[in-house]
Amino acid sequence: MSRILISGYYGFNNAGDDVVLYGIISSLRREQPNISLAVLSNQPERTEALFGIPAYNRWSLSTIIRELKRSDLLVMGGGTLMQDVTSPRSVLYYLGIVMIAKLLRKPVVFYAQGFGPILKPLSRRMIKQVVNHVDVITVRDYESGEDFKACGVHKAPLYVTADPALTIHPDDVSDEQGKRLLSGLFDDLSRPLVAISVRDWKQEQQFKQAIADAADSFIENGWNVLFLPMHYPSDLAPSQQIMALMKQPGAKLLEQPVSFHEIMSVLKQCTYVVGMRLHSLILACMLKIPFTGISYDPKIDRFVERAGMPCAGHIRDLNRTALLSLLKKHLDNLPQEKQVIEERSRLLAREAARSSELVLQALGGKQ
Repeated sequence: MSRILISGYYGFNNAGDDVVLYGIISSLRREQPNISLAVLSNQPERTEALFGIPAYNRWSLSTIIRELKRSDLLVMGGGTLMQDVTSPRSVLYYLGIVMIAKLLRKPVVFYAQGFGPILKPLSRRMIKQVVNHVDVITVRDYESGEDFKACGVHKAPLYVTADPALTIHPDDVSDEQGKRLLSGLFDDLSRPLVAISVRDWKQEQQFKQAIADAADSFIENGWNVLFLPMHYPSDLAPSQQIMALMKQPGAKLLEQPVSFHEIMSVLKQCTYVVGMRLHSLILACMLKIPFTGISYDPKIDRFVERAGMPCAGHIRDLNRTALLSLLKKHLDNLPQEKQVIEERSRLLAREAARSSELVLQALGGKQ
């Protein structure tokens, strides 16, 4: 039986990365039910409990080498591993694992990768030198593929697919967990529910008032408003700051730590989503829920466009009037929005599944 080792940004309490891993595991097992999978994680015990596959310390070089030796293929993904805007160490870390795998003569697949931003010339040179030796690259959008090429990556076969979370089946997402959590927050669950997912970004602050005004508008129109942190606990503070700017009472914050399974279940109860966090939008799409994106990074704009949903623009330029006008326009046409997202969701799920098919091809048909 073939064994695959998965490397990515796992074990950091980020629901977006957790759903990426869940999507990779689900998709690979759909293609090959008996395949053996393992993952490198910042919290191996927690990751193992959440996903039911062996997890190992991502910071131990000897462990990484040992697990690569035991594996038949390395999967790097998904998310945006090739970026140095948060830290130049990110590119060094992930490319280092790729180099070890190639020295051990293991196939490597980049799985539904995003790309960038890359700010440092050294990062670009390293990407060119290392990634050209990867066996297969799949990217989650066309622009990421072009960014790889702009760094000089031309030798590795490259395919445009979609984010692994889109391969999750909505029927596999529980209703009960979300209903239980929401019943503890809202008195009337018959009202439509909007989930708002925000994050801090650099020194930007003015966008918070515009989102507070939008949340007020939802409440004035009879909606339940839930602020949903996707990265715990870092998303709590911006959510609380926006709630403090609101004039209307009644908005709630899911402030307890919850699993990605519970976040998906909560989102499944929503009528609409307003999100800065990419995977709040990707999960909305997977669940066929209309949404509006708010951008702080090109990855938001790229996904929103593929999903056929509106984007309110970059947080630097976000203003109350434009956001309220955009939301009203699309909320007044919810049946049409629902039809669009259902069609795009089915299409993107098929494209996302292509990544796992290419992984198994790279394994060379080993069983």
